[in-house]
Amino acid sequence: MRVTSERELETKLAEAAREMLSSARYHHVEGVVRTAEDLARRYDVDPRRARLAAWLHDLCKEWPKDELRAVLASHHDTVWLSYSPALWHAPCASYVGAERFGIDDMLVLEAVYVHTTGRGAMSKLDLILWVADYIEPGRTFPEVHLARKLAYVDLEAAFYYGVRMTLLDLIEQGLRVYPSMWQAYDAYRTKQKVIDSVVQSS
Repeated sequence: MRVTSERELETKLAEAAREMLSSARYHHVEGVVRTAEDLARRYDVDPRRARLAAWLHDLCKEWPKDELRAVLASHHDTVWLSYSPALWHAPCASYVGAERFGIDDMLVLEAVYVHTTGRGAMSKLDLILWVADYIEPGRTFPEVHLARKLAYVDLEAAFYYGVRMTLLDLIEQGLRVYPSMWQAYDAYRTKQKVIDSVVQSS
C-alpha cells in the first residue's frame, strides 16, 4: 500500500491503527498523536511529522512475536532479538511505515525506530515522540506528573527523566538494557540540574 498526499497518508495510518490495535492501545495512540502535535508546536517542529510518527509508532505493538521476528530478520536487524520482545515493535513499525505506506521521511522513520530505547543523539522529533509516548493523558504511573511538567520546560530534561526512570525499572526487574538507552542516559545526564530545579520550585 503506497499513498501520495499528506492528508491521505495520515488518514491511512489512523485507519490502520484502528484496525490493527485493541481499543485501549488505539486510545493510547490517539493520546500520543495529540501530545506529540502539542509538543511539536511548542518546540518549533513540523506538527505533521509529529502526527505521522505518533500514528505509526505502535502499529506493530500487538503483532505476534513470530511476525516481528520475521520482519527484523528480513532486514538483517536481528540484534533486537537478544533483548525484550517489548522493544521489537519499534523498528518493525519503522520498516512497515516505509514499505507499506511509502513513508520516505527519515526523520519520521528514525523517531519511530528509537521510540522505545532512545539514543545518544536525539533529533527534536525523536524527543517529541519519546516524551509524548511517556506522558500522554492515559498514563497514570506516579512519575508521569513530573515528566509532564518537565516536557513544557525542557524537552531534553523530560526525556532524560523518562530514560532514567525506565532504566531503574529495567534494572530492578533484572532485564537486559538495549545499548542505545545507556547512551541516551550518558548523553543527557547534565539535564538532572533542570529536573532538580523544577522539583524545588514545585
